[in-house]
Amino acid sequence: MMKYSFLIYHKEYITFLEKLQELGVLHIIEKKKDIDDNIKLSLQQISEINKALKFLGKRNQEEVAGNSEMDGLDLVESIKNLTEEISIIEQEQLSLNKEIQKANPWGNFTPDIYEKFADLQIKLRFFVCSEKKFNPEWKEKHPLEIVNTIDGTTYIVAFQRGANPIDIDAEEVKLPETSLSELIAKDNSNKARVKEVENIFDEYAIKHQSRLKDTRKELQAKADFDLALNHTQKEAEEKVMLLEGWIPTEKKEELEKSLDEQNVYYVSARASVEDNVPIKLKNNKFMKLFEPIGELFALPDYKEMDLTPFFAPFFLLFFGFCVGDTGYGILFLVGATIFKFKASKEMKPILSLLQILGVSTILLGAVSGTLFGINLIDTGYVLNEISISNLKVLLPSDVLANIQPIIGEHFTTKDEFVKAVTAVLGEESFLLFKTDLLKSAISDFNFLNKFRYLLLDANSMFNFALVLGVIQIIFGISVRAANKIKQFGFVHGLSSIGWAMAFIVLIVFKGGESAGLINLEKYKILFYALLGLSGVFVIFFNNPSASIFASFGGGIYDIYGTATGVFGDLLSYIRLFALGISSAILGLVFNQIAVQFLEIKYIGWLPFVLLLIFGHGINIFLASLGAFIHPMRLTFVEFYKNAGFVGGGKQYKPFSK
Repeated sequence: MMKYSFLIYHKEYITFLEKLQELGVLHIIEKKKDIDDNIKLSLQQISEINKALKFLGKRNQEEVAGNSEMDGLDLVESIKNLTEEISIIEQEQLSLNKEIQKANPWGNFTPDIYEKFADLQIKLRFFVCSEKKFNPEWKEKHPLEIVNTIDGTTYIVAFQRGANPIDIDAEEVKLPETSLSELIAKDNSNKARVKEVENIFDEYAIKHQSRLKDTRKELQAKADFDLALNHTQKEAEEKVMLLEGWIPTEKKEELEKSLDEQNVYYVSARASVEDNVPIKLKNNKFMKLFEPIGELFALPDYKEMDLTPFFAPFFLLFFGFCVGDTGYGILFLVGATIFKFKASKEMKPILSLLQILGVSTILLGAVSGTLFGINLIDTGYVLNEISISNLKVLLPSDVLANIQPIIGEHFTTKDEFVKAVTAVLGEESFLLFKTDLLKSAISDFNFLNKFRYLLLDANSMFNFALVLGVIQIIFGISVRAANKIKQFGFVHGLSSIGWAMAFIVLIVFKGGESAGLINLEKYKILFYALLGLSGVFVIFFNNPSASIFASFGGGIYDIYGTATGVFGDLLSYIRLFALGISSAILGLVFNQIAVQFLEIKYIGWLPFVLLLIFGHGINIFLASLGAFIHPMRLTFVEFYKNAGFVGGGKQYKPFSK
């Protein structure tokens, strides 16, 4: 980024700003935190337009291209007024429905009826009681009639003349003051008005959304212009205007050409360490798809590296790991591809990201052998004549003789097959020929025979998740070393280099010894030399700017913090395995439940299909949610911490139209 300072004569300043806004490259440095009332009004109007657009967008009406003659702000005001009217009607309907419900069993008692009976010195009284509780003797003692009986409740009207009491064991109620016919008329009127307003909203959605967007652009441009004026310093008794801002270095020639044409005085300088520089990320087309994920947390500080290219491949792997179903990945890929043809320009990058995540899910689902909840690993194991002919070349004759008792026997799962073979060969002999035996076992589905032995079972996927965690942690520490070297110099990166070296040495030598690949005794001196060098880097170069004693103390504390922290970080990666296995199990359960419906004759296929769609729909939603959130957590917590990410950058927003 380049910092530019402009000095403009006050009478030419508005013209200068207008041309600068058309150019659209300068990120203005804010000088004042408070803004005037005009800017507040514009921002408020923009906010109201956004609400109106969101409201109209929910109506699912396809907009018809054309020029709207309505003013954008008048549209917003109309929508606001109509919305308030609908809200008032809805509140009124709540009480109106209660009144209708209350009056409906009695019929239409109008004010005229009350007046006619009042002229005869008769007062109408209304009672309710249960049908079983009604006593026919009440009609003999008092002038009353049953008006209605609904759902076991009896509605009674009594005619009281003068002060003669009517004493019956029933609850007296009061009818609404408005007649039933008037209540129903009001209800119909309200419903008609709501329908009329809904039609108006649909018309707005069809005809006027573009007008609202144009008005928003105009207001935003005005607000940006007023903000630019607001952040302008007035010098030399307000005769000269000072404006400062940032531009990307690749825009330098374009800006300076325009400034020279206007004969504007300016000073430029490269960004320094102390400057609060805005951030404009530079990534290739593929990595740019992952920028919105990183921005959910924070933009990097100007002095540090952008970690998007470094976390993107891991996020891709983690997402596929968590969903872990090839069938779901195919749905993601196909669905995103189809929807992309008619999606808006803003949505296309998100759909491209979903396509890539779909490919990752397909690959990781293939590794774990899961297809729409079906476990491809446990698809039957049989050693038959074809298997024996293959194994004659691969196995010694004594081993081949030992497996004869299980030839032709069918095993449903891999575990059952492994236990049976181990029982006849012994564990040591089985492990020696495990791959050949699994490769030669015939599946219930012939197309699986050639690759099924390559699929990873639950234990292997668990170890795979931990391996990915180790790789990302070490990679993160290496990135931290590069970041420190970039910002402060090589010496400041030695501590992180020491940590990365220590972990790699331990994995290569100790891990290699455990796996039987390395004889540690033979390389003992090299092992301890490298480990000692790592310790020197960690302890004595923890803070090269401080004294040697402070650096030593900080290094000792760093050993404790990193050693315990890395172990906790590593355990966090188990969530990848847990989410993947839970998704697979849930899909399998839905399949097993759905299959049971096929036993119902003739119509069993219908609940079978519906349950599969419903069950896998739920599973896809849950798996996708987990596959987005948990890899994001591993990125922002484990990886960012080990990479020494600081963040806090402010996005580059050029002053433009």
